[in-house]
Amino acid sequence: RLEMDTDNSYVQNLLLAAENVEAFKKAIEHDIHKIVNAVKKIFPVDGKTPELATVIQFLKTWFETEHIDRGLLVKEWAKGNRVSAIQRTESGANAGGGNKTDRNPDYEHTLDTLDVEIAMATLPMDFNIYELPGSVYRRAKEIVKKKESPFKEWSAALRATPGILDYSRAAIFALIRSAHPEFYHYPGRLQGYINANLTETDHENPTEEALTAARHTPEKDAVEEANRQLAAARGEYVEGISDPNDPKWVKTGTSQPTTEPELVKNVGNGIFDVSALMQNSSTHGTETNPETTSNVQVQ
Repeated sequence: RLEMDTDNSYVQNLLLAAENVEAFKKAIEHDIHKIVNAVKKIFPVDGKTPELATVIQFLKTWFETEHIDRGLLVKEWAKGNRVSAIQRTESGANAGGGNKTDRNPDYEHTLDTLDVEIAMATLPMDFNIYELPGSVYRRAKEIVKKKESPFKEWSAALRATPGILDYSRAAIFALIRSAHPEFYHYPGRLQGYINANLTETDHENPTEEALTAARHTPEKDAVEEANRQLAAARGEYVEGISDPNDPKWVKTGTSQPTTEPELVKNVGNGIFDVSALMQNSSTHGTETNPETTSNVQVQ
C-alpha cells in the first residue's frame, strides 16, 4: 500500500494531495489506479517532486473531466499545458487552448473569449490588441450578443477549426483583417481561406508581419484611449464610454425652437446691426422676462 512508503516524498506528496480532493477519497479502486498512473506520466517518479498545489489541481481536473477526454487531458498535462478542461469544436475535435500564446498567462482562453477577439477584429479601427480600449471591448461584447455579421460567420468557421485556441491573438486578428471583405458570405471559401492562412508555428511570439497585419498600434491607442477617458471624466460626451440615454445628453436639435429675435445681426464687412439689442435693453425701459431668464443654463 502507498501509505506504507513513508520514506518516499513523491508518494507522500501524492497522498497528501489526495486527502485534499474529495472525489479522490470517494473514488473506486479502478479510478484510483488510473489516476495514479496518470500522475506518474505527468510527473515522472525519477524526476523532480511536483508542488503539492499542482498535483491537487491535476487530481481535481481529472475527476471533473469526462471519461472520454481524460486521456487527452493527461497528454496535455504531460506536455506542460495545465489546461483546466478539454474544449472541443462542434465537430468533436480538440479545440486546443493548453499551450502558451501571446495572451496573458493568467488569462483563460475559451471558445467564448475567442468570440470576443473575433468581434474586435471585425471592427474598422486600429488599436492595441493587448491593452484593449474599453470602448472597443464593450462594442465587441455587443456584437457577440447580437450575433452581428460578419462576426457571426467568422465565429462559426473558426469555432469549427481544430486547435483554434492554440493560435495567438495576433494570428486571429491578422487572419480576419487580411481577408477579402466579402469572404464571409461564402462558408466554403471562408474555410478554405482559414485553412490556407492560419499557419502560425510560434504562438507565443507572433512575427512582426502578423502584428502589422493585425493592425496592432500600441502607442497610438494608449494615448487616444487615455484622452477619451479623461474627456469622459470631465463630463464630455464620448462615444462608447458615455451613456447616450442619459438625460443630460439631450441634443440641442430636439429642443423647442425659440421665437426670440436675433439680437445682433452680422450684416457683413465687419458691421453688426444692434438695433434689436438696443430695443430689448433695460435702459430703454423694457422689462426682463423672468420666465425667459430662468431657462438659461449658466455654465
